[in-house]
Amino acid sequence: MVVKNECQALCIAVEMERRAIRVYERALMLATDEQVRSGITEILADESRHLQRFSEMRECHMVDEAEERLLISSMAAEVLFTGGVMEMKREQALTTLKGLYQYAADSEADAVRTYAEFARKCDEPAVQAVFMDIVREESSHLVELRGKLQTMK
Repeated sequence: MVVKNECQALCIAVEMERRAIRVYERALMLATDEQVRSGITEILADESRHLQRFSEMRECHMVDEAEERLLISSMAAEVLFTGGVMEMKREQALTTLKGLYQYAADSEADAVRTYAEFARKCDEPAVQAVFMDIVREESSHLVELRGKLQTMK
């Protein structure tokens, strides 16, 4: 599916952030290590800031509710966090801080790739610009997470 306008781009971005938040909230309930819980809390705060930013951007654009539901179900649902909390557990993201940051960094890298791909598929420069703004935002979070991983080595 090709993203056709800013509204669609922002609908998908908002839903992807909501999904990220739900996964990390569930992870917080399951994690027992205090360092991991603190790391999850920190990541949740970052994801919440992203959701706020993308939601504010979206408020500037009118969107048809039926179109939004279709977009969300067809695109955002399978883009990120497909394994949910169980995938986090398999990746040791619930038991070690390093595992958590690696999981989060991998998820952010997936988001950057996904949003960049959406931008490449857009015909309208304005839509591309919205996605590239999102790519920059997610990229800065990825750099931060990779920096934390580097200090752990």
